[in-house]
Amino acid sequence: MAPVEMVIDSVRRNSQSDEWTIVLKEKGKERYLPIYMGSSPASLVWLELQGTGYSGLEDYVHCLSGIDPTAIEVESVVIDRFEDNCFRAKLVLSQPDIDREVDCPLGAALALAVRRKAPIFTDEAVLSKAAIAV
Repeated sequence: MAPVEMVIDSVRRNSQSDEWTIVLKEKGKERYLPIYMGSSPASLVWLELQGTGYSGLEDYVHCLSGIDPTAIEVESVVIDRFEDNCFRAKLVLSQPDIDREVDCPLGAALALAVRRKAPIFTDEAVLSKAAIAV
């Protein structure tokens, strides 16, 4: 199935439980994907949206991929699976001589998408399982 482009609609914190929700919105449509996560990964995204991101985020890419983060482009983030009520994401990275996909925790992947202004995609199969249409 074709990937669907999404944008971050909001990042919200439940003050009662310290659970966070990142809401992705299908670009140009009224379909939403709520993603629940803990405070650490969600705050990575929130800080990037505020422009005060975590300085070690780029080093994290190096640990995941073995590629120098200054020498790569983050082409996109793809949320490609929803299993056991858990979303899985991949970073699509490119370098002049190497293209690769790397599994990445969702919070870090979304934060990198914000930092690098990379598009976020979700597989239609994931949206079929977990999205909310308004």
